[in-house]
Amino acid sequence: MQEIKNYLNDNKGAATVMTARALNVPERDVIRALEGEAVEAPVSDFADIMKDISEWGEVLIIVTNGSVIFEVKSELTEGRFSHGMYNIHSDTAPAGGHFMSDRFGSIFFVSRPFMGKESLSVQVYDKDGAAAFKVHVGRDKNGELKQNQKTRFLTLRQGYMQ
Repeated sequence: MQEIKNYLNDNKGAATVMTARALNVPERDVIRALEGEAVEAPVSDFADIMKDISEWGEVLIIVTNGSVIFEVKSELTEGRFSHGMYNIHSDTAPAGGHFMSDRFGSIFFVSRPFMGKESLSVQVYDKDGAAAFKVHVGRDKNGELKQNQKTRFLTLRQGYMQ
C-alpha cells in the first residue's frame, strides 16, 4: 500500500489504471490507497446503487480492459436480475448490457480531480481487483459537473461514509 501511495505522491494526477499498470497491482488496490478520495460501499448494495444511478440522466460510462478505454455518454436504465445476471436495456438509451454481478468484489465512490477538473464516479471492480466499469457524473455544456447528479452522488456516498 505504501508503494502505491508513494507513486501517487510522486505522480500527481496519474490515472489509477495507469498507476496499477506501472506498479503491476490491481486497480482496486490503487483506489483503496486514495486517502480521502474513495469511499467503499458493500457490493451487496450494487442493485440499490444502480437504481439510484438510473435516475441521474446522461452519465459517462467507462469500461477498460488491457488494451481499451471505452467511453459512452448515456442514461443507465434500471436493471433487473435474470438468468444469473443484472441486465439493463432501453429502447431509448444507447447503453445496455449484462452485468455478471456475482463476479463483483468492490464498489467505490471516487472523488478525484482528473485533468485539473473535479471528477466524481462510482467504480465497480471484480473480485480480482480489475475495473468492471465506472460511472462518472456527467458534465454540462461548459464542462462543469451536472449539479443534480453531483448532489445525488454526494448524497448516495454519504450513506457509506464512516
